[in-house]
Amino acid sequence: MTKRRIKANQLEFLQRELRHWEETGMLSADKAGELEGLYEIRTVSFTKTLLYAGAILIGAGILSLIASNWGEIGKLAKYLFILGMFIGCNAAGYRLERNFPKTAKSFFYLGVLVFGAGIFLIGQMFHFGGDFEDAFLWWSLGILPLAWFLRDKWILLASSLFTLIYMTNGQYLGGDEVPYWIVLWIAAIYFLNKKIGFLPLTGFVNGVVVLTFIAAILNAVLDGVNSTAYIYGLIYLLIGAGLIIKREKIHSVYILLGHIVHGGAALFLSFGESWPADWIYLPFSILYMLFILFLIKGGSLYSIIILCVMIFRFYLDLTFDFMPKSLVFIIGGLLLLGFGFYFEKQRKKGGGIHA
Repeated sequence: MTKRRIKANQLEFLQRELRHWEETGMLSADKAGELEGLYEIRTVSFTKTLLYAGAILIGAGILSLIASNWGEIGKLAKYLFILGMFIGCNAAGYRLERNFPKTAKSFFYLGVLVFGAGIFLIGQMFHFGGDFEDAFLWWSLGILPLAWFLRDKWILLASSLFTLIYMTNGQYLGGDEVPYWIVLWIAAIYFLNKKIGFLPLTGFVNGVVVLTFIAAILNAVLDGVNSTAYIYGLIYLLIGAGLIIKREKIHSVYILLGHIVHGGAALFLSFGESWPADWIYLPFSILYMLFILFLIKGGSLYSIIILCVMIFRFYLDLTFDFMPKSLVFIIGGLLLLGFGFYFEKQRKKGGGIHA
């Protein structure tokens, strides 16, 4: 039977569980050893590393060659060269896919690089203008069908990253325009990620794209309104808390994102400058810490981290101005050590990391 390949930390967890069941008498020592033997640590493929590194170096070399001699090449020759490179890479990948799948994938990745470089170079060559971020949108759109055809998680991750870069366009972050149609991109990446095998990193990046899109809507709606900082903070706090409430129905990466969002929003709102009346931060912080304690009671390790950050933030705020700096650092260090010890103790108890 072929052994299942898992990460080193997953194997360590499996070994701890098997020892536990062995000690409680649920499994015999022979059966525990037999089960452990069904797994092995997943290692980095040396062949893949060579092929993918080679594809990246070739792509960088071709782009460097084009850039250094760009002015000496005619427009038609430039266009045909880029088009020929793109078609050639994908054709080579298609021909090699059956017998040499790893080599084929390196050619497809090279094609993705050539396609993106072609967008920038052709835009520069024909003076299309537009914003720099727009090129990343077309790059994302162009490689999305390839990710679906190849069922490739990493090309899909690249597509989501390029979409995120596009959303950083100043006109969206400034509230001048809202790209409502980007919802189609977000949905396509989300469903394709589920279809080809969920990659948590892609899910996380796509979640950040959603948060950026919400920021674009808020920027447009609140344009011209004074003292809006607390509105942003409260909305993102509710979004993060909503992801925590739905924890039983969503992937763990979105739960992590929820903790990051509501924790970051709460930290922002814990400063008086974020509110129209600066005294509001204190009752808000007390209520939020009670909420965090409730989550910790339910076994949330992420919430322990957030609580430690909030306590440390108030410790620095209350002591930095009137205590000797050396004493502030020493006590702060002791606090961090205490937080670390408590966190490790909770992990050894087997506390959940999702609530």
